[in-house]
Amino acid sequence: MTKTSLALVVALGALAAAVSPAQAVEPYSESPSQSHTVRSSHGYDVVVGGVKRATVKVSDPAYTVRSTSSADGALAAVISDFDGTSGSVLQTVDRYGKSRLVARGAITSAVFHGSRLAYADGENVVVDGVSAGKLKGRAPQLLGFTSDGTGLLAVEHPDAADDSTYVGSLVRFDLKSGAAKPLVTSDSSALYRDFKLVDVRGERHVSFIKHNEIYRCGGADPQWLGLVSEDGAVRSLIGETRHHYRSAVWSADGSRVAYEVMGCVSDKTLGPGQFAGFNGVYVQDRASGVASRVVEGLSFNYALTGIDGGVAVIGSPAKGYVKAAGLSAASLDGEVTTMGRLNRAEYIHQLWDTRNEFNGNSSCGPTSAVIDLVTYQLPTEFGVQVSQPSSHWSKWGRYITDEFTNRGTTFNRTMNDWSRTGSWKGAHGWITGYYCGGNPARPCASWDSERDFLARNGAAVQQGNFTPAQVRAFLDQGKFVIMSGTWGSTAGHLSVVIGYHDNGSFYVHDTYGAGTDGSYDGANQLYTWNYIAPVQMWAA
Repeated sequence: MTKTSLALVVALGALAAAVSPAQAVEPYSESPSQSHTVRSSHGYDVVVGGVKRATVKVSDPAYTVRSTSSADGALAAVISDFDGTSGSVLQTVDRYGKSRLVARGAITSAVFHGSRLAYADGENVVVDGVSAGKLKGRAPQLLGFTSDGTGLLAVEHPDAADDSTYVGSLVRFDLKSGAAKPLVTSDSSALYRDFKLVDVRGERHVSFIKHNEIYRCGGADPQWLGLVSEDGAVRSLIGETRHHYRSAVWSADGSRVAYEVMGCVSDKTLGPGQFAGFNGVYVQDRASGVASRVVEGLSFNYALTGIDGGVAVIGSPAKGYVKAAGLSAASLDGEVTTMGRLNRAEYIHQLWDTRNEFNGNSSCGPTSAVIDLVTYQLPTEFGVQVSQPSSHWSKWGRYITDEFTNRGTTFNRTMNDWSRTGSWKGAHGWITGYYCGGNPARPCASWDSERDFLARNGAAVQQGNFTPAQVRAFLDQGKFVIMSGTWGSTAGHLSVVIGYHDNGSFYVHDTYGAGTDGSYDGANQLYTWNYIAPVQMWAA
């Protein structure tokens, strides 16, 4: 059964929350050797040291372009049609704007050492056009060469059919032997993510976030900001928190670290607004330990990308880059006023529309599946009275936590919630399990169980890693598309795409709130494909 279109064409301005006019922001201009891309009327401009070198087109408005440059700024490596994980074409652009095709494939990353260029095409590592070996897992990423040029620092991800695929491990890839030596490994005792190359006081390091969860929030275990040498020696482990670091960057002199952080709900009685004065982008002076919030809230258009002269830099290829000082995410993200398509869908929040005693931090997959099904394959309300953000009747909430029978299947499997308490049935019990590691292990979604739950409830499911054009075609058929991706972080999350915008973005019922930050209003959010960074999808 297909979904009913709310309006084939809708005025997006009526859907977006009213915000104040965009704040005056200071554009960011890089050093001569730094490169980025910015969306323009003809594609994406490749900018090196503040100077435009070329304009690169994309085959779909949902895609972007990534670039990096050599240390002297002589060459820029440009990956086009980038989908959040990889792009299809790699080329170089010199100082005069002359381009040269390097490769076609699934290019996840490209890095320089002098004039030498290395890139990852799927699992294959290629240096100056010659295969150097393979890295393991899903979409491995090169961070950079080792300081002596004999190896590459890279991140590997498990090729798993669940959300543990977003966990990262840092390796040193030896160019002579092709062997990958583990440096920082995610295992049953600790999980790592958000690896970034940084030279601190002239020495090569990699920054990382240490955590113990697949998803953003829910456990009592702390997260840390770390710094490791290129030989695998941990140099710093700071910033212990029970909240969620979305990303972090370190200054070149090691004196400051900038980070995006969101509060984690452990007490639902305090409501979704309990961290409104906490969420944001901060810059911390390491000597004094004092941190200043430079952006109020978390933007889904302007991500933390760097720190320069002690000032955080935020932005994206779609929006450009600015210095972060005295800004608010709401004003940065602004208001949408053009046209698109939206399919009618009920909204359910995994925290604030489920039983008061249920910790739904790991229930994005089950909640997404129920959003897809209710009023269609699940037409009968199965509700519960919920206390927050104010007392309200959640019409569909018990489908996530309680046993029910539909189309010959009784959904009575049981699973703890994220706090490892309770014995919950329904969608949560059917879809989640201890698949994703951590110590102690916490439930996360099995991709096969997501499909199985949808199919057993009567949905005609197609599962795969679809292109933006295929997703729009499914939406035109009246279907929804559940996506598993990183959603502005490096942790896993699932939510439901219910429509599309003609600028290449997609409408989402975000089960974890606007900006995937735990807030209540997650309905009809407009996200870019690169923000979602999907790696698995279910059209139903």
